[in-house]
Amino acid sequence: MGIRTEVTPHDKGKARFFLTVMTVIGLRGIPDVMGGIETHCAQLLPLVLNNASPAELKIILLARKGYVDARGDVEGVEQIPIWAPRHPAAETIVHTFFALLYARFVLRSDLVHLHAIGPGLLAPLARLLGFKLLFTHHGADYRRQKWGPFSRFMLRKGEDMAVRFAHRVITVSPSTANRLKDRFPTCADRIVHIPNGFSREAPSEVTRDFAEKHGIRPGSYVITIGRLVPEKAQDLLIEAFQASRLPLKDPPWKLLIAGDADHANDYARSLRKKAAQDDNIILLGKVPRKTVLALNASSGLFVLPSYHEGLSIAALEALHSGVQVLLSDIDANLNIGLPQENYFQSGSVEKLTEKLNSDLVDRDRGPDVDLSRFDWDEIARATLREIEEAVGGAPPPRVVTSSASHGSKG
Repeated sequence: MGIRTEVTPHDKGKARFFLTVMTVIGLRGIPDVMGGIETHCAQLLPLVLNNASPAELKIILLARKGYVDARGDVEGVEQIPIWAPRHPAAETIVHTFFALLYARFVLRSDLVHLHAIGPGLLAPLARLLGFKLLFTHHGADYRRQKWGPFSRFMLRKGEDMAVRFAHRVITVSPSTANRLKDRFPTCADRIVHIPNGFSREAPSEVTRDFAEKHGIRPGSYVITIGRLVPEKAQDLLIEAFQASRLPLKDPPWKLLIAGDADHANDYARSLRKKAAQDDNIILLGKVPRKTVLALNASSGLFVLPSYHEGLSIAALEALHSGVQVLLSDIDANLNIGLPQENYFQSGSVEKLTEKLNSDLVDRDRGPDVDLSRFDWDEIARATLREIEEAVGGAPPPRVVTSSASHGSKG
């Protein structure tokens, strides 16, 4: 275990802390690894370290081999790849199991920070191994279309286990925090909402070579960003785009889809087939983060048609770039607080087509919205306070397994 000596607070408003080794588990890796949780950790973890001296906190991220192949340092965060099978149903849970054992018997960590409800299934094991446990809930993954009944059941159990056994629970969405507090009232005082943030990095311009290669012009394309999975609803956007007037403009607008699939699947193959049949639809595949920011800033419209999100970093970064945006009206997107005209009915090709044909597309600037609460620096400070609570706070109440729907009982 780490040294348990209290550290005197430093100047500059840094938090009071204990010397702690924290192991982060539940994501593929950082940086430039595709995924919302991966972007969240790539932005957040170095800033958390900036608010705690090396004598106070060490962060080790256990990544998955295949996404990260070499041990290294990412802005102070030590990253170690651990083997995981490349199978969509087994990858996460198997990696989490081996990562917990590695954290206990090799790293001898004090605190584990689990991300997402799939890894949450092994929260009881983390506690059994003696870890203090911090858990971040990034979204109700059991709502994703790709999962069958058994997988959805297990993901719900992962949510249950993580909330019951964690010392502290963070949710990126306020609606999720409220739902969990209602569902687990005896755990409510350990659940806190801390949002995702957006990068304040000034976007570069799309290079001339890139623009010429894909035949795009600034302000004359729609962009969507996300992995090629059914819950991202790129197929719905393709159908609405083709039915709209945008491809008939002079010059015709393009639809850019940035992102790829983690594993080969029928949905991704169907999107590639549709793109191959339409010159105005461009599948970019995995795109470097700097290129994504540049494409956002030069687009005519950013669209997020998802059926499921936690709190979309891509949407926040599009808003920060000042472009016009259009989001599905799911709770996670409504939590951002945009004007109603910037939302469309989730799952409706007709309503999305109407929005694509509206004067929304012709406006020079996106909606005027206060993004101050999505500041990564403040998010890092709030996360550091939760780390301190998890390390030094009281343990969760004793879990009563017969209470299947209301969490733990003191």
